[in-house]
Amino acid sequence: MASSPEDVTPDQWNSPDKEGELKKQGHIVKNWKKRWFRVQKDMLFYFKEASEARPIGVVPLRTCRVSENKSLGKQYCFELVSPRIDKTFYIQANTHEEMASWIKAVEKGSEYSTVGTPFNLKHIVHVDFNSATGFSGLPKEWEVILKSNNISKAEVLDKPNEWLRVLEFEAARTGGDKGKPEVVNGLPAAAGGGPASQAAAPSSAPVPLPDESNHTLTDLVSKEDPTKIYKNMTKIGEGAAGEVFVATSSKNNKRVAIKKIEINNDNAKLLVTEIAIMKTSQHENIVNYIDSYIVNDRELWVAMEFMGGGCLTDILEAFDSVKLSEVQIAYCVRETLKALQYIHSLHRIHRDIKSDNILLGSDGAVKIADFGYAAQLTQKQQKRNTVVGTPYWMAPELIRGHDYGIKVDIWSLGIMMMEMAEGEPPYMDFPPLRALFLITTKGIPPLKEQTKWSKDFIDFFSKCLDINVHNRPDALTLLKHPFIEKACDPSQFKPLIQQARESS
Repeated sequence: MASSPEDVTPDQWNSPDKEGELKKQGHIVKNWKKRWFRVQKDMLFYFKEASEARPIGVVPLRTCRVSENKSLGKQYCFELVSPRIDKTFYIQANTHEEMASWIKAVEKGSEYSTVGTPFNLKHIVHVDFNSATGFSGLPKEWEVILKSNNISKAEVLDKPNEWLRVLEFEAARTGGDKGKPEVVNGLPAAAGGGPASQAAAPSSAPVPLPDESNHTLTDLVSKEDPTKIYKNMTKIGEGAAGEVFVATSSKNNKRVAIKKIEINNDNAKLLVTEIAIMKTSQHENIVNYIDSYIVNDRELWVAMEFMGGGCLTDILEAFDSVKLSEVQIAYCVRETLKALQYIHSLHRIHRDIKSDNILLGSDGAVKIADFGYAAQLTQKQQKRNTVVGTPYWMAPELIRGHDYGIKVDIWSLGIMMMEMAEGEPPYMDFPPLRALFLITTKGIPPLKEQTKWSKDFIDFFSKCLDINVHNRPDALTLLKHPFIEKACDPSQFKPLIQQARESS
């Protein structure tokens, strides 16, 4: 595709979908100059002025990323990243409405597709009415994913672009992307992922904390022998990362939770980040980190505060007989939001908010746990693009392969509200690929019993699950929402734990 002003012809810009005057920051001299912009299909052209015969710049939009940028000290600016020419453009509109309309036009160009006329080099993917899946030229791993998720050819032919997008994402998430096309009909490439079951590991280690960047796991752990400190160890659970035990500390005779994780080449760097984040995350709504140890050079033991009430999922599994009231949901949401507001203030993303990772104290306390997928953002990297999390709780921007930030945690909180209201997240009855497709094409379905919940509940819920990231509020804003004022006291939440235990 042409990306130079010399390689383009007037027919590529003389029927623009949108045009107008904006300011652009120079790439070498960082000054701002007025330019005339035209978007046509999947290309953005800019001219010195509207009357100029030829553009002075060409930006391929397919697979690009665009978002508002507030870090430049100017109003109504947006950032456009074009991977095809490896350039970032900073553009300023005159009003917020104008900026929003240009972002929308660029996003449309990003998703522009010419299905049936591919141009990739490694795999040629066609929409094919005669093939078994609706596509020809798919890598075998992708065909397996389509078939195992019971996706019919008719469904594929109805929305081929959307299916290709989520198929690429699911392949990355589950490690089935080894034969993936470099470009599939102009669809954006999903960020890389590693082998996974229900929850995927990032394809590369999250950015370490600045002061821990040169540290190894050995630098961060205690040199003491945990087998001499912790007695009466009893297994109480098992997660994606390892087994969880409860034990008694000989130092203070208190019960602690111990997570045991096997150390290998794939997870060593991730564990450094997890321990570094846990050590520096001190908040009343985050499970307290005590210490960590390496045992026999191959196993990491992480000692944490023991939460006697189990996890929120334990209550939801008894949903038929134990239901949360609106004030109890508001309490759980408020406590989770307080932790998220703190995490986000440190420029971190949890990336796996769900009922399994919300632990409860015997006194009714609510705390976030499991920083195995947490990411540390830096000044240079304000957003991330690794595939991580659990499918049914994933935000649309993550599924579409766009860069994402702290608001993916807000989306997951909205899904967790649906868990508490209805017992499980939406689309749980569908296989992952279909669920991902439904999230990105249809969004989240409305609550089944709308009249059961207050207007404040519905409004809060819908704000968390706004598909438009720019409209989705942050944690601090949501803490001021009227719904949060409905939250009960911990003493009114505590009986749920006992009820769940009695019904199990």
